[in-house]
Amino acid sequence: MPQTNQFDLNLFPVFLAVYRCGSFSRAAEQLDLTQSSVSNAINRLKKQLGDELFIRVGRGVEATSAGHNLYQQLDSHFNAIDDVVTAMDQFDPKLHSRQFQVYANEVIMQLLQSPIDKLTAGLAVDIVFKEPPSNEELLQSDLQFERVDLAIDVMSQIPSSLDAGLLMCDKLVCVVRKDHPRIQGQLSSEAYFYEKHVVFKMRRSNLAITELYSETVLPQRKTYSEQSSLLSMLATTSKTDAISVASSRYLKEYAQLFNLVQYPLPFETRPIEYHLIWSKKLQRNSANAWLRKQITQLVQTLEL
Repeated sequence: MPQTNQFDLNLFPVFLAVYRCGSFSRAAEQLDLTQSSVSNAINRLKKQLGDELFIRVGRGVEATSAGHNLYQQLDSHFNAIDDVVTAMDQFDPKLHSRQFQVYANEVIMQLLQSPIDKLTAGLAVDIVFKEPPSNEELLQSDLQFERVDLAIDVMSQIPSSLDAGLLMCDKLVCVVRKDHPRIQGQLSSEAYFYEKHVVFKMRRSNLAITELYSETVLPQRKTYSEQSSLLSMLATTSKTDAISVASSRYLKEYAQLFNLVQYPLPFETRPIEYHLIWSKKLQRNSANAWLRKQITQLVQTLEL
C-alpha cells in the first residue's frame, strides 16, 4: 500500500458508500456527487491499492474478495470517527427544531399517533407518519438515502445497508358483525369457508393478508369484495353478512364502533412482526437514536 502522506483518504468514504449501496449511481446520490466522480474515485483507489474492488453485476456492482476485506477493515474505524462527531453534537428535542418522517401502515398510525402527539407537545420536534410506498425497494432506498428517518414495517428481508429491531408482534383474527345470523359463539373451519369474505389485499405483495400469513395453503374463499383499507374493510363487514380478517390490535380500537366481534382463525397463521428499520449510517446519530428510543418506549408502555 502507498505511504499515508501520498494517499488520498477522501477515497475511502466513496468506497464505503459504493459498498453499502451496491451501485455507483446510488452512492453518487448519497454523497451528492456525479456518477462519473464516484467512478473515477473508485478507479483511483483501485490503482493505489493494486486490487480490483468491485465487479459489475446486473445494474449494480458487487465487492470482490479484496473489496470485502477492505470494507471490514475500514467500517469500524469510520464508525469510531462517527462516534466522536456524534458525541460532540448531542440531540436535544427541547432545543433542536426537527421534523422526523416515519413510514408506517394503518395499524401503526392508529396505535401511535395519539401517544406521539402527547410526547411531542412542548418539544421542538414533530413526528410525521407517512404511508410507505408499495414498492419495497423504494422503501429501502428512501431509508438508505435518509429521505425518511425510520420505517415501522413487516419487511422480512433487511438489506445490509439497513439496521432493524423487533418492535412488536400482532396476530390475525376473524372479524364478524355481532348479530351475524349464522356465526354466534364459535367459528368452525366449515363456517369460515362457507361465508363470503371481505378480502384485505396487501398493497406491496398484492396478496390477501391470510395468504401471506397462513402456515398452510388455504382453500379458495368466496369473495364479497376486495379492499386495500382496513377501516373500509371493517365498515363493510359491519353492514353485511360477509366476514373478514384483520389485525387484533387494529380491531380492538374499532370493534365497539362498528359492532364487531373477533374469533380465532380456524387455521394456523404466523405472527405479524413489526420492525423498526433505519439506515446503518444513522445507528449512532443522536437524533435518530432518540426517535427510536421514544417509539420503542411508547409501544412498551401501551396496554397492548
